[in-house]
Amino acid sequence: MFVVDCHDHIYHPKLAPRAVKGVGAFYEVPMACGGTVAELLSIAETSPIKRFVVNVVALNAKSVSKLNDFIAAECQAHPCLIGLGTLHPEMEHPDEEIERILSLGLQGVKLHPDTQQFDADSDKAMRIYERIEGRLPLLIHSGDHRYDFSHPRRIAHIADSFPKLTMIAAHLGGWSIFEEAVPYMKDRSCYMDLSSVMPFMPQDKVLSYIRMYGADRLLFGSDFPMWHPVREYEQFMQLPLTEEERDKILWQNACDIFSIPVPGK
Repeated sequence: MFVVDCHDHIYHPKLAPRAVKGVGAFYEVPMACGGTVAELLSIAETSPIKRFVVNVVALNAKSVSKLNDFIAAECQAHPCLIGLGTLHPEMEHPDEEIERILSLGLQGVKLHPDTQQFDADSDKAMRIYERIEGRLPLLIHSGDHRYDFSHPRRIAHIADSFPKLTMIAAHLGGWSIFEEAVPYMKDRSCYMDLSSVMPFMPQDKVLSYIRMYGADRLLFGSDFPMWHPVREYEQFMQLPLTEEERDKILWQNACDIFSIPVPGK
């Protein structure tokens, strides 16, 4: 079994304790892991999860370049990591950083409108999507009952405005408002991941969403360090899916999006 976890946050070891504490407080959940690369490397050695799509979110424009350097260095040192760059709509020169993300060998961009505090379809954000369309995949946090920044209608607006943008709407397109997201996400062409989904709904409901949206559009993700990747994988494997559905969600779709080579193929 070869599994790709497409949604993982990592932090520098010196900063990880404070960062993880902050994320736990933001979402009001106890964090399962410490947020370090060392933990992911251990998981890769002892479980079927062999690749991790990693990111770190820039909370302000000044930190973007430094964080992209960090992600790129970790991915260069550890081939099991596939890195996503970070951007911020308030950057003065996003074009330059997009080119640098490409030169660093990063495989996409991650944005989190809720923690970065911008409307997902604001004019400044839309200019970023225009510049990465057809060049870099976008993983974007989607949904939060407490905020409007990443509401599914905004994610749908992005999908409709940039049909050539490869976009992954995290958390089934609407974390904590999963049902509210359905009319916005059902007929859109974007992908969605299953991170921070299974802890919040029963298995039969998860299965119904998978069947409604279709395995062709879905990716496995753990949202490490919020949840433990192996535990999320074990829960996923309890779902009564076909082998074809499992393969698409666990690795095929992610390998297609991020051009990940599959051992033995």
